[in-house]
Amino acid sequence: MEKEYLVTLHKNCDHDEFWHEMESDTTAHDCGCIPDRTIDCCNRKPASIRTTGYMLNDSEAQELRNDPRVMGVEIEPGNELKSIFASQSGNYSRASGKSGSFVNWGLRRCSISGVELPSGNVFPHNLDGAGVDIVIQDDGVMRGHPEWRDRNGISRLVEHDWYAVTGTPGTMPSGHYGDVGAHGTHVAGIAAGKTYGWAKEAAIYSIRFDLMPTGDEMDLIRLWHQQKTNGRPTIVNASWGYRWHYPGLNSQDGTTTEINYRGVNVGTVRSTNYGNVNSSHNISGIIAVDAALEDLTDAGVIFVKAAGNYKHKQDVLGGADYDNYYKCSTSWGLGAVAIGDPIYYHRPGSPISNDSIVVANVSNVTPGSSQEQLASNSEKGPRIDICAPGSQITSATNSTGFGYLYDNYYPSDSNFNISRISGTSMASPQVCGILACFLQINPTATAQQCKDWLNANSQAIMRVGTGTGDDYADSNSLQGAPNRFAFQPFNADTVITIG
Repeated sequence: MEKEYLVTLHKNCDHDEFWHEMESDTTAHDCGCIPDRTIDCCNRKPASIRTTGYMLNDSEAQELRNDPRVMGVEIEPGNELKSIFASQSGNYSRASGKSGSFVNWGLRRCSISGVELPSGNVFPHNLDGAGVDIVIQDDGVMRGHPEWRDRNGISRLVEHDWYAVTGTPGTMPSGHYGDVGAHGTHVAGIAAGKTYGWAKEAAIYSIRFDLMPTGDEMDLIRLWHQQKTNGRPTIVNASWGYRWHYPGLNSQDGTTTEINYRGVNVGTVRSTNYGNVNSSHNISGIIAVDAALEDLTDAGVIFVKAAGNYKHKQDVLGGADYDNYYKCSTSWGLGAVAIGDPIYYHRPGSPISNDSIVVANVSNVTPGSSQEQLASNSEKGPRIDICAPGSQITSATNSTGFGYLYDNYYPSDSNFNISRISGTSMASPQVCGILACFLQINPTATAQQCKDWLNANSQAIMRVGTGTGDDYADSNSLQGAPNRFAFQPFNADTVITIG
C-alpha cells in the first residue's frame, strides 16, 4: 500500500536528475535503488531545495534510503509530535507576588554582572534592534497588541503573505493572523516588546509552525531573506520542537525491548542511571525539517532555538551519550520510527542545524547569592550554547491567555493581556532579543560570530553540578553544558536610556 513519504536529498548532488529519475518509467537509472516505475509526486514543495513528497510503498521507501544521494525517506511527521516549549506558573515576580506592574526580569538580569537580590528597578539600554527583522516561528502573534508599537505609536508587526512575498505557489492557512498565539505573543513580547522585550524598535514577523506544511516554515523565511535588497539581518526565534513519549506512557503504545546506554545493553527498565529522566523527550532526526533549517542557516539567517522542557541531556556528535538509544515493540512517534529501530534520547531535538543557537532555561530561584542555576525541567548538556532567564517571565499574551492563574491585564490598556509563564520557550527569545541588538550594530554577523560574541560576553556563574556529565538525577545540573549565562555588555546604569 502506498503512502506519502518525504524524500530529502543531500546538499551536493544533482537534485533535478534525481527527481527526473523518480518520475520516469524506465529501468535505466544511475542507481538501482529507485523504483522501476513512474512515481507519483504528491507534494512538489516548490519552496524547498531538497525535499519532495512521493507516493511509495514501504519496501520502495526502504530501498530508496540506500541511494547515496538520499539523506532521508520518512513519513510526513504529524503535528501531534510538535510541541511549544513552555510550562505555566502563577508567580508574577522573580521572588514572589502576583499583582503589580512587573516586567521581564531577564532584561535587568542580563544587563548587570552577578546576581542581584532583590532586583533593581531600572533597565538602562542604548540599543533597540532598529534595522533588524525578527521572525517569531510559533503559534502566532496577536494583531494589535500595544507591545508592538514603536516610539511613534505605529505597529511593528508585519503581516506577510509568505507565499505571495516569495513568489511561491501556496495559500496562507486560515487563522495565521488575528487574535492568535497565546504562546507566540508571549515569546514575541520577550524578544521585541516595547515594555517586556529587548529589541523595542525591530520589525516583527510571524510564521506559524503549527499550520505550515513541514519545511515551509523554514523555506519561506529563507526565500524572503534571500530576496531582500535592504541589507537588514534576519533572526528567527523557534520556541518549539518535536517530542514524543516513552513506550507505554501517554499516547505511545508498546513496551521497551532494549535500552542501549554507552554501548551496553542494560535491559528494558527505564532508569535515571541511564538518563531516562522524564516521560517524554525530544525527537531527533526529522530529516526534512532539519535539512530545511540547514538551508535556512546556510543562507545567513540567525536561528535561535529553545532547548526543550523534558529534563534530558543533549549531547554532541561523538559525545559519550550521543548514541544512547532504546527500542520499542511497536512503531514509535506516530510512525516516525519503525518497530525495532533505535530511538535516540540524548540527541538535540528537531529542528536543529550546526548553526542553530540552542538556549537553556535559568530558574528564577538562585542556589545562592553568587550563582544562577538551570530550571529543573530544562534540557541540559553539551549541545546547549547559552543559558538565559526563562522562569516566571512576564510578557504579552493574546485575549485567550493561559488561564486566570497566570494572566493579568496589560498595565496601560485593560483590553489586552499579559501573562507570567516559564520554560525554555521564554529563555530563547531573551537571547533572540539580545542578538537583535547585537545585529543592529553588526548587521552582517554570521551565526558563528553571534555564538562567539555570546560566549565571549557570557558570565560563568551557573551551578555546574558534579561536572561528570552523568549526574542525571540532579535536575539543576548543567550535565556538560557550557557555563555561560547570557550577558548584554552594552547596557549599564550609566548609559543614557532610550524609550
